[in-house]
Amino acid sequence: MVFRLLLKEIINKWTIPQSFEEQVKISREKILKLIEAARWAPSAENQQVWRFLVVENEEKKDLITEAIKRQDSRLKSTKHEIEKPVLDAKFVFTTDNFNALKDKYKDLILNSHKNDINCSKEAAVLIIFTHSEKFLGNTFGSTDIGGAMSNMNIEAYNIGYNCRWIRNFDRKFLQERFSIPDKYCIDSIFAIGKEKQIQEHPEVEKKDFKSFFFINQWDNVPDFSNFREEENFKEYDVSAVDAILDRRSVRDFKEDKDIPLHHQYELMNAAMMVPLTVNKPYIKILLIDDRDMIAQIAEKSKIVIRRQKHVQQVPLIIIPTYDCTNNSPAFYAEEDTGAIIQNTLLRAHTLGIGSCWIGAFNRDAVKKIINIPEEWHIPSLAIFGYPNEYPPPPPRKDLGKICFYDDWKNRIKERERTIMPSSHFLSILFRRMKNRENQSILRKRKVGEIEEIPEFKEFSKE
Repeated sequence: MVFRLLLKEIINKWTIPQSFEEQVKISREKILKLIEAARWAPSAENQQVWRFLVVENEEKKDLITEAIKRQDSRLKSTKHEIEKPVLDAKFVFTTDNFNALKDKYKDLILNSHKNDINCSKEAAVLIIFTHSEKFLGNTFGSTDIGGAMSNMNIEAYNIGYNCRWIRNFDRKFLQERFSIPDKYCIDSIFAIGKEKQIQEHPEVEKKDFKSFFFINQWDNVPDFSNFREEENFKEYDVSAVDAILDRRSVRDFKEDKDIPLHHQYELMNAAMMVPLTVNKPYIKILLIDDRDMIAQIAEKSKIVIRRQKHVQQVPLIIIPTYDCTNNSPAFYAEEDTGAIIQNTLLRAHTLGIGSCWIGAFNRDAVKKIINIPEEWHIPSLAIFGYPNEYPPPPPRKDLGKICFYDDWKNRIKERERTIMPSSHFLSILFRRMKNRENQSILRKRKVGEIEEIPEFKEFSKE
């Protein structure tokens, strides 16, 4: 059976699984499709620092369940928090910023722990997400992982499964049991299976837009009903797979066209699909559509430089932030914000809107312009507008290089060697020169061949 769900359908229907049907198997072909979807997420400088460990062996799945039972030791730390952490691009929320005795959300995290354990026991497959801490992986690895997890979550639902995102587990235990090299950071686990249909499905608290979104300035909460009253709402029936494969980083935009409020609402709705650590506003998301303010951000945050002049062209910027004042979800917020941005990028594509994910900017300048409190961190931001280009697909690393099966030394498929596989910078250069990754196991049509969206199709090479 061929699944072709529309992205907007998945965004509107997806729910957090509470349990899975037991004795379900997922074929190797479908597992590879999940990894394929993940590797098409955008990555800082296209470094693709993510690595995936797929676990199907029952004994090894038991090890992961044991790690979940042991929980994340950081949640028990009683060190005194730093009142004013240095929130630069390389900031990482650690136990130095946290005291479990004063944690704002500890009980909420613990409340979901039982379902994490049950889902890990019942799942058909477990996938450990890690990233290399080399080069830009040290700065943007966790946000890149969030984007990859978003893609996999969508593709899993597309082919009839569901994912439970598990964050609370003993990382050191997994590192030792699976011999994961120290240079890799363990981010999260996906428990994947066929969601069990139960009559008394527990009601999952829905996110309130007013708690999570500000417009143009911190604490500016608009009347969101205005965002839904849009006439002649235009969108395209784009499948989840097409959105994942065909969305591109656009760096040239039409400067005279604004994004309608209803489209902005759709981007917010896509952001709210992400299963946050807790459904509380430890994350705040700012939408900037004021042209003067966008010009200030472009100028004063020093991002109008050689490759980023496109920032001053756009009519919309989305900025996710997270609270660094002693709240446990901050340990996982880089991934959460990465998934939020990726969902908005994909949904924008289906609306004919181009986008670009940006990590290099002056965070202090941006915070001052829109009055973001000092203790809130901006991991990255994204810009949106109508495209003046449609770039070719970026080359992807081979599945055999980035994915392992049951053991870190066991690649899921034979690795396709490049001319210079051992040199990081030369490997990146070679991939850019090669730039012919236009086939995917997710569909027959070549990557980058647009069918449904005229805003991109006019620039797409047939």
